[in-house]
Amino acid sequence: MNVGQKVRIKPDSPLARDLKIPREAQGTVTCRYRVLKDGEDAPDRLDVRFGPQVVVWGVSEGAFEVITERR
Repeated sequence: MNVGQKVRIKPDSPLARDLKIPREAQGTVTCRYRVLKDGEDAPDRLDVRFGPQVVVWGVSEGAFEVITERR
């Protein structure tokens, strides 16, 4: 996933329930980074904005799916 892409929370992710974000909500990736811990690679992390006051920070990339635009 890249900065600027539209994403939504995967249906099987507990993130939507835990943060009270509707599963159909669309967000925009604002930052993508990798955290290194004890020399091991970890999953890429994303910061995603779901609205003017809702931003999730440092969530595993695996919790999201890219929204493909249909033409």
